[in-house]
Amino acid sequence: MTASSTLPLTIALGPPAHGVTRFAADCAHAAGTPLLEVADIAQLADALADAPNVGPGSAVHLHVTDSLFGATPDEAAEALESLARDRPIGVTLHDVPQPAEGTERCLRRTLAYRRIAAAAGLVVVSSEHERHLCAAAGIAVDAVIPLPVPDLGRPGSLTVELRPDERSVGVFGFLHPGKAVDLVAAAVAELATAGDRAITLRLLGVPAEGHEDYVRTAMETVRAAGGRAEVTGRIDDDELARVLGEVTVPVALFRNVSASGSINTWAAAGRRPLVSASDYTREMEHRRPGSLLLTDATDLPGELRRLLDDPSPTRVEPPEPGLAELGRSYLRVWERWSA
Repeated sequence: MTASSTLPLTIALGPPAHGVTRFAADCAHAAGTPLLEVADIAQLADALADAPNVGPGSAVHLHVTDSLFGATPDEAAEALESLARDRPIGVTLHDVPQPAEGTERCLRRTLAYRRIAAAAGLVVVSSEHERHLCAAAGIAVDAVIPLPVPDLGRPGSLTVELRPDERSVGVFGFLHPGKAVDLVAAAVAELATAGDRAITLRLLGVPAEGHEDYVRTAMETVRAAGGRAEVTGRIDDDELARVLGEVTVPVALFRNVSASGSINTWAAAGRRPLVSASDYTREMEHRRPGSLLLTDATDLPGELRRLLDDPSPTRVEPPEPGLAELGRSYLRVWERWSA
């Protein structure tokens, strides 16, 4: 971008309910800058051509996870390289590749992310952990802008009083193996087998595409042991504070995570989730001391039993929402890019 450039147009590409797509829109709204919402990569060129006040060569900012931009990581990289031939692009990289996802998959995605970053004039990530992953992959990062705590409303603003579950363990967000739903289900099943017939596994979201059988198997594991299990489906935004507040024990045992919006959503609901100890979760705990219950999961059934018996450690005062600071941070980064 040049000194005469205006702030970039943010493109929120993907299904409107996808977390990265929603976050792209949140960033633009928080910064008060233009937004173009495009449901599919195949529609992007036409959408840009038809967008008002978007001239040839004007800068854009995209929030990138490779699966939204192509059927393969290579296709995603090609799509962004093509876009960058006609205009300056800035990117926020999400789901940064890391070894825990598997050697072959990590390599394919790393090569694609390296190409995407090389095509971009600005590269942003959402955590220091992601910056370190990028550095190890030879990707230069220009700025770290942490994910914000969303505004779910304060407990006193809820129109329906909370009615806490009797004995539930909750996993929130899109449901897939990276959320370790099977590990949580096995621990809940062990407690049910030991005689805890009131225990319920509550899966607060929808299965990620292609992982319906994985989620079904997790639920069957719990039910076969005599426990209860349910999948809520997508939860409306105005219901999140109540639903997350009523769970007995919130859990976020990511197998591999580089940044997480769902952990911040638990925090916004006044919850302190049980999370797998990792570089990222330790970074989050450093940013907001006392916000997470870190575990190595070596005795997950025992930890769940203790928190089910006394869930008070899982309840905290919600932090202030961070959307305003998110907007200010992106404005500062974009202004430096345009200078």
